[in-house]
Amino acid sequence: MTVVVQALLIGLVAAFGQLTYWSGTSMIDRPIVLGPLVGLVLGNPTQGIIIGATLELFFVGAVSVGAYIPPDIITGGVLATAFAIST
Repeated sequence: MTVVVQALLIGLVAAFGQLTYWSGTSMIDRPIVLGPLVGLVLGNPTQGIIIGATLELFFVGAVSVGAYIPPDIITGGVLATAFAIST
């Protein structure tokens, strides 16, 4: 696969992560779910699971309670997994 196709598919994975805001709290925006999908796009799903699980530990407390706005888990998880696998 070319780099452009991989980049577009990773963008679609990130767009898939945005579905959690339309479907309620389905938790598909978490790195433990999106990491293996990015790994599958890049051809290494095992590394995607490992990196996604590691990133999930960082974002485990990032929930929106009251006026607190958590960091962007989708962008951080997808890009961190893609950069880690590609390097």
